[in-house]
Amino acid sequence: MTESAPEALLQALRDDAFAARATAWERAGAVPREDIDALAALGLLGLTVDTAHKGSGTPAAAVTEVHRLVAAASPSLHSLLVVHAMVCHAVQRWAGPELRDTLLPELATGRTLAAFALTEEEAGADFGNLTTTIEEDGGSLRVTGTKRWLSFGRIADTYLVFGTTAGRGSCALVDAGPGVRISAEPVTAGLRAARLARVTFDGATAPATRAIARPGFGVPFVATSCLTLGRLYVAAGAVGVAEAALALATRHAATRTHGGTTLGERQLVRGLLADAALATDAAARYVRQTAHEVADREPSAVVTAARAKLLATRAASLTTATASRLLGAAGQTEDHPLARLHAAARVHEVIEGPTEVLQDIVAADLLRGRAAADGARPATDGARPGKDHAHADR
Repeated sequence: MTESAPEALLQALRDDAFAARATAWERAGAVPREDIDALAALGLLGLTVDTAHKGSGTPAAAVTEVHRLVAAASPSLHSLLVVHAMVCHAVQRWAGPELRDTLLPELATGRTLAAFALTEEEAGADFGNLTTTIEEDGGSLRVTGTKRWLSFGRIADTYLVFGTTAGRGSCALVDAGPGVRISAEPVTAGLRAARLARVTFDGATAPATRAIARPGFGVPFVATSCLTLGRLYVAAGAVGVAEAALALATRHAATRTHGGTTLGERQLVRGLLADAALATDAAARYVRQTAHEVADREPSAVVTAARAKLLATRAASLTTATASRLLGAAGQTEDHPLARLHAAARVHEVIEGPTEVLQDIVAADLLRGRAAADGARPATDGARPGKDHAHADR
């Protein structure tokens, strides 16, 4: 295990050429597979996979630094990094030894791209209402159902599909191919290049060995574990967006003159910058703390990740709004980096659980703690398994 992400990868992500390519991806409406492959060769997709399976085994806190860099330049590519890591996590933690040894090296090197298939038309924030079925048929699994808003679902090689088996929550890996129909979702602000897909599994089959954990365990346990990790990485991405927006705002305030003085010399502007800086720094520190809790599998990690996402997405929203006020019309043009960051900040408030769902999780935890202290039962339990998450974009 290394203490930081691969140095060649970090250099590539900090290079101005990466930001230029990210801008081109947004204009074109797609991140090309060859560009993904080039970054995968530097270790982008194998950060969370152990070295025995061709990954780098990068510590969680260092992984969040990569997510910050990627999201600041390309929210679309960041969405792939999040969902791919979630699938790697599911395979590494919950799959059988044979499947781990076979699939993890393919995922870590990017030879296989993965999508996370949880959200349905009527089951976004409540995965207790999934209608997709994963039926056992001898030595095979038969998957039937439709999933929405899959990041990079149009070019994924395999899908981690959540559904029910004999009425019990389950999940399995289904490869693209016969029985899998893919169509493009409408273009989404903030994720223009994420190749969002609607994927229909029409009796698609997979070997029984592709099941991840046993029925009754895939939902809620595997799903919750994956979404906790996803929320950590979305929070890290939101911090990256906030940092990039703060840099734009600070540079503009330091150089833009009006009435013989720079904007940065005005008390109101300094107040705006100070508030944005404090929110961004607080979120960054909380994300690092959360990374350690998630890596250590602390019981508190589910709630802490929800808190981190709330804190970081609010920091991104505040900071992009501040930058927009300072840059004015120039920052609203379609090709300006701030316009992309502003759209990404809005998207981050929705993906891996919208703000209201996360507030419910945090408040329910507070009420449980209070009830335990008082020896009473809390009035609500919004964070109960099965009524938590997904969202409208995975």
